[in-house]
Amino acid sequence: MKPGRRQTERRKNDSERRRRWLFSASERRGILLLLPLLVLLAWLLVRTAAPRPDGSAQLLGDRLVGQTAAGQAEGPAAEADTVRLFAFDPNEVTYEELRQLGMPKRTAAGLVKYRAAGKVFAVPEDVALCYGVTDSMYARLKPYIVIGEAYRLRPRPQSGAVAPAVSAAQERTDTASFDPNALDAEGFVALGFSPRQAASIVRFREARGGFRTAEDFAESYVVSEAMFDRLRDRIAIVPAEGRPVGRVAEHEAVSSPGPVELNGADSAALDGVPGIGPATAAAVIAYRGRLGGFHDARQVLETGLVTERNWERMREQIWADSCKIRKIDINFAAPNTVADHPYIAPRTLRKILRNRQLKGGWSTIEDMIEDHTLTMEEAARLAPYLHFGPAPREN
Repeated sequence: MKPGRRQTERRKNDSERRRRWLFSASERRGILLLLPLLVLLAWLLVRTAAPRPDGSAQLLGDRLVGQTAAGQAEGPAAEADTVRLFAFDPNEVTYEELRQLGMPKRTAAGLVKYRAAGKVFAVPEDVALCYGVTDSMYARLKPYIVIGEAYRLRPRPQSGAVAPAVSAAQERTDTASFDPNALDAEGFVALGFSPRQAASIVRFREARGGFRTAEDFAESYVVSEAMFDRLRDRIAIVPAEGRPVGRVAEHEAVSSPGPVELNGADSAALDGVPGIGPATAAAVIAYRGRLGGFHDARQVLETGLVTERNWERMREQIWADSCKIRKIDINFAAPNTVADHPYIAPRTLRKILRNRQLKGGWSTIEDMIEDHTLTMEEAARLAPYLHFGPAPREN
């Protein structure tokens, strides 16, 4: 082979080897574009992994990365060096004290604003209604909640009521029998019911004219199966003819049935309230069905048939038990179920469905505020009506 031809072959082979090991021009441009993205991603990972000096959560766009402030407060060992649990009255506790209790900044501010708007915490369970207060957070704080005497829920006195024949002190032992027709609210509290439950039992008893059997007592919605099983053997109902004078008998008319509970009342019970006629009673029941229940008696004004004048007549004769509210599982409810709620406007519905599809759901109503699904005002109105089922966790 001639020398010139050998050199040509050598150069050709060298060029072939270089093509095998080097990238083409388009591949080099792709690598140059990819490198800045990889550097940015690495910087974000380092930034989100490192906690800030004040221990707050890191934000990536509109979503919390890592633990949220609520998650930090709920963790078994989170903020262990700063959280200090102590007895507090939610009607008087300050923002700084709530932060010391481990409550996230936004949740603490929301509770203070909720109170400034006129909310009174009459029972510890009212704290759980504040948006941002999760079940685990409330369970941790509940033993330390002390409602002051000025704010505590008291059973409303009934006109013409006769003092009970059996005092609360006579019913305090765990083995003594009792007649549920002869106990006052304090007597039911001594049996293990909360003040609100005791007041509800008294109203239920007076509305039906007394309990004839132990099963009648169990029909009160606040008497759980476990509580009834514990008390069943101690219930001793005195026949109507043997009841103390002044106690309402089955055949007697109830002169003072007490306030009507809106979430359990039928049209006949509502029609008996001053200021509510048949048409208004039907409207209240229909609106109750759309809402899922009333959490405040004043919501009857939203039916459009109750005037302010009639409201002043009926306000002392009605009340709402928020425990009866039928809640919407916002993470799994069908779109038409969400759309039927009167507090969810079409524009809000579209945001809920879009963000739920993108995120998979929410853990608290606070999350819905964070990603701008709900405004603060919408969240305040919807908080009693939403339940958050377990949403799938993102990787």
